[in-house]
Order: sequence, then structure tokens, then C-alpha cells
Amino acid sequence: MRFETFGIVGYGHFGQFLASSLARHGKVLAYDADDAKLEHTTDDVRPASLAEVAAADVVVLAVPFSALAVVLQEIRDLLGRDTVVMDVVSTKERAGKLLEEILPADANLLATHPLFGPPSMARIEPGLRVVVTAERGQEAAAFREFLEEQLGLEVVSLSPEEHDRAMAYMQSLPFFIARALVSIDVLELKHRDDLAIPSFEKLAEIAFIEQQHTVDMFDTSQISNPYADEARRHFLSALQQLQAEIEAHRTGTPGPDA
Repeated sequence: MRFETFGIVGYGHFGQFLASSLARHGKVLAYDADDAKLEHTTDDVRPASLAEVAAADVVVLAVPFSALAVVLQEIRDLLGRDTVVMDVVSTKERAGKLLEEILPADANLLATHPLFGPPSMARIEPGLRVVVTAERGQEAAAFREFLEEQLGLEVVSLSPEEHDRAMAYMQSLPFFIARALVSIDVLELKHRDDLAIPSFEKLAEIAFIEQQHTVDMFDTSQISNPYADEARRHFLSALQQLQAEIEAHRTGTPGPDA
């Protein structure tokens, strides 16, 4: 199947990033509930109604998990017969269930998590990876091939549970730590320019990246991943253990495991 039209639902940072990447391969239509975001469309991307977007060859749902169910309900009766619906929510178990429960039983769907995006890059480049946790329908399989052959992406297949368990430590926990670093103003430390050492600069870098994340991105990583709470508690327990060992060493008293 040849994919000639791409619909983007959600024209935030990631939606704009996808639109600029897909515009090299066909016509891109964009929809957002917030009309103000569509003021940022370029000559290669045309604002359109939700009905127009849903009838495209491929519809990419570039919305946070909190908005996914509502968007799926809105587009389910507007989809073209062969339209591929692809989500890009960074947690997959709960998002995948919504795709399967709300969309028609014969809908072509592709549940994905692109492991890339703004602000570090302007468009998709060959060699980047995207995780696929669910695929249904011949057109969806064809679009997966399009991702590999036309966009040059490396596709990694995992179950939703495998993905979310790993992402609890690879995404949820780093976001959690970075938010804490931002809250203690680590980027504004006095004498930073004169005294910063490489290990501190690595911390400062993840704090800076966290400042670029939206509230929705943070909430998706922490709330919609069913294993994020376990990862946070594991980390906090390790901090408490480490603090107890430091205090025990300082006072000369046995630590909690002694």
C-alpha cells in the first residue's frame, strides 16, 4: 500500500516534529483541539477538520495518555476503511488497551513508542528506533515496513508489559529524578560556572532536559505506567538505605544491615 496522506491529531511539540518529518513523503493534515497551536503550521502542513484528518491513509495520535481515550472516541466513526491508526504514547499497556477497546474491531492499528523527538532534533533521521508493542491489520503491517524502509527507522518489537517494566526505570525514574533536581534549583547554583565537574554537568543536563518537558509528558511517564510507582519506591528505598549508611559511618554506629 502506498501512503500518500498523513493525519496528525495533536499539534504540540511532537506533533509538529512528526509533521515536518512526514511532509517529505506525502500530504500532511493537522488537527488540534487548541486552534492556537495550528498557527504554527508550515507550508507543508495544512490545518484540517478532525473528519479530514481521520480519513487520511495514516492517522498519528500525538496526544498524551490523558487525552487518548477521548480522541479515540472522537475518531472511531470517522476513520477510512483502510486507515492506519498509530499512537505514540510513551507507555504502552494502558494505551494499547484503549486502542483495542475503543477502535472498531477491524481497525488497522499500530501501538508505538518512538525513542526520539524534540527538542534535540528537527525531524526523523535514519537509524533512530521505534518500539512497536501491538500491530493489527495488513495496512498496519505495511506502514511498519514504511517506517523501516522509507524513514529508515529501526523497529523493536516488545510486549506492552516488557516495554513498560523497562521504561519504568529508563523513562519514569529519570524524569522523576530530573524533576527533583529542577525543584532544588540545581541549574542556578552559585559558582556553577567556576566549579562544575563532569559528573555535576551530567546531572545538570538531565535537569535542563526536564525543563523542556511538558506537564503531560511527566504525568504520562509517572501515572500511566503501571510499574512506575514500584521503580520510584525502589529508588527512594535505596536513597534511605544510603543515607542510613552515611549517618552510621559518621557516628560510628552499626548501619541497618549490620
